[in-house]
Amino acid sequence: MDKEEAQKRKVYTMNRIRSTFSLLLIIIFMSINCNRFAPLPDVTITDEKVIAIEELMERFYENEQFYGTILVAVDGNILYQNATGYANRDSLIPNTIDTKFRVASVTKQITVMLLLQLMEEGKLRLDDKLTDILPEYPEDKGRGITVRHLLTHRSGIIGGPRVPALDSVEQVHRSRDEMLELISSFELAPKPGARYEYSNFGYYLIGAIIERVSGKSYNQLLQERVCIPIGMENTLPDVTGMTYEKRATGYHYNYFNGPELAPHLDMSFAFGCGHLLSTAEDLYLFDQALYGSVLLSVEMKDLFFNKYGWHYQKVAVGNDGYIAKANLICASVNGFKANMLRITDDEVFITQLTNHKEQNQHILQGWGNVDITSRILAILYEKPYDLPRKSAAYEIFRALVDSGEVAAVQKNSDLLENQQDKFWFKDEEFEILAHELFNASMFDEALAYCEIAPITSEIKELTKIIQEQAH
Repeated sequence: MDKEEAQKRKVYTMNRIRSTFSLLLIIIFMSINCNRFAPLPDVTITDEKVIAIEELMERFYENEQFYGTILVAVDGNILYQNATGYANRDSLIPNTIDTKFRVASVTKQITVMLLLQLMEEGKLRLDDKLTDILPEYPEDKGRGITVRHLLTHRSGIIGGPRVPALDSVEQVHRSRDEMLELISSFELAPKPGARYEYSNFGYYLIGAIIERVSGKSYNQLLQERVCIPIGMENTLPDVTGMTYEKRATGYHYNYFNGPELAPHLDMSFAFGCGHLLSTAEDLYLFDQALYGSVLLSVEMKDLFFNKYGWHYQKVAVGNDGYIAKANLICASVNGFKANMLRITDDEVFITQLTNHKEQNQHILQGWGNVDITSRILAILYEKPYDLPRKSAAYEIFRALVDSGEVAAVQKNSDLLENQQDKFWFKDEEFEILAHELFNASMFDEALAYCEIAPITSEIKELTKIIQEQAH
């Protein structure tokens, strides 16, 4: 690749990043400034609503848009639970209700809970210094960092995206001391307390802190203080190299080849922030216990829900702009996604655990909180919603890759004329998949796909780059 071509590809990539960032800002702005945060009706449960949830999920299953387990409960009663897809595709082992999944950053809520329990016992305070609790942590890096900073992602410790060669770094097994050495090897981004930067490393340190002040391992605390008291029998740390019964394998989608084993992640890297396995039913027990005082006192629950744990957020209810106030977690890790929602006033709880995800996009498997949860909430609260549709961009992409340009043109025509009720046409998905073809050096196919795709500035730019390269 010559310098001119490299520069063009760099410009295209930067434009893509800016476009994605702008879209995220718009979504955030809309979610914050929505003016329809009106009171929702009380939830009433009817057979018709349960049937509607079943029919909705059948549509997701038929569309191959969800693989995993899902549970929906209201007022202490489970209305719907199901499992679909394979826990292990090679062995054709199906997912079941009690399949264990990596729950990614749902782990953080457990970590916060353990810390708050220890704090209530007087074993640490929010303003305690990191270096006072972990004196082996370098003084020059840690002296200004408090427990509060770590909890609120304001410690100055960098987040994963800024770790050089993260994909390689996270595959290496490290002891606690080696992880502390790795974390402290990076310069602080801002000074502690200056600004927010999401940091899994910060929660690794919280995990180390609760072990140090308690004198017990994380798993001992987890079992003694959370799992045993409320009956969570299938929640435990995932340790690389260990074999677990009914444990799901994680998969990533390759747009050309389908589901593939997700990149390896050594779980020593995810300690405290994403190293737990759990099931949908265990997470339901966790939700139910939070209505009582077994896990946290009233004072600690206030901190858990309003400051440091399972925060309140605005969540869409259907497609007509209605918003609910809910505790929401949307988490992901290599090959897995976990979504967990709770609306306290109506005791609504919805969780989805899946072992299939796309690396960085949401074309085949949508956002659980948007695509699934929002529609279920619409059924419960009697608000309008639409049925899920599949990606037209991907159907056309597959026709092109499998059968050539003529087949892709015909597929596009057929979907536009006859199946718009079952397929959506999203500009950004065409742009992403055109770029996939380009990155795979399938330049003829990329050009053909650009000619079929909706005309956008990015499609125009990529077309120009391909044509110039051909000369």
